Amino acid sequence: MKSVVGPLVFAILLALAGAGFWLVGRTETRLADAHKQLATLQYSEAAIASDEIEQTIGLERRVPVVGPQAEAEVRDVRAEAKYWRSDYASLAPQRDAAGSLTETNPALQFVSANAAFRASHGTTDRIDAVRRLDAVVKTYADVLRSSGGQADAAYNYEFAVRTRDALARARPGAVKTAAKAQPTDEGDLPAGPTLHGQAGGPPPTVNMNQFKIVIPKRGEERNDAPDAGKGGVKVRKG
Repeated sequence: MKSVVGPLVFAILLALAGAGFWLVGRTETRLADAHKQLATLQYSEAAIASDEIEQTIGLERRVPVVGPQAEAEVRDVRAEAKYWRSDYASLAPQRDAAGSLTETNPALQFVSANAAFRASHGTTDRIDAVRRLDAVVKTYADVLRSSGGQADAAYNYEFAVRTRDALARARPGAVKTAAKAQPTDEGDLPAGPTLHGQAGGPPPTVNMNQFKIVIPKRGEERNDAPDAGKGGVKVRKG
């Protein structure tokens, strides 16, 4: 009897381990697809995918180490998608009664601080803008403490401090709001800023008809006209 129980228990453990790895692999594949949607600027699809993953992830949460990491990554993807869709209100930093950030994930804290900085540009009142930037600087400081000195957070912290100080020294009056990017003509790009920056394009005042596009010839075309592109014989002067 003992010779049967041992292999049976071992087989059950192997089956459970295999099922756990299969669940984790499926979740990782779906997360990779969500990251791909972020990289290809499909922010709405990435947000929807992260919501679906969070709703369907169940047993994966119970897998040690891997489960909590996958759950945190889902939240990171959703926050990034909301940020690039300019949904700053939903990412606003939340604090408890003691003034500490309720979010403990440094990555989400950083996205929240970036969203707060972007939202501070939405006001035309100088005093209100300085007050908002004060809160942004405090949030970046909290991110630096919780992340152990993240380089990007340190840069943004200094940039926010300089922006606030310059605005505080400026003459009273309306604050110039940042100009919004115009929708691009390319159908596969969203309007406005993306994680790759602003969409490029020629200056509006430049006549593009003065530029000529030179297309290299194919191999067979060069063989048919081997002298193409060659100048004439140079005549030596003197």
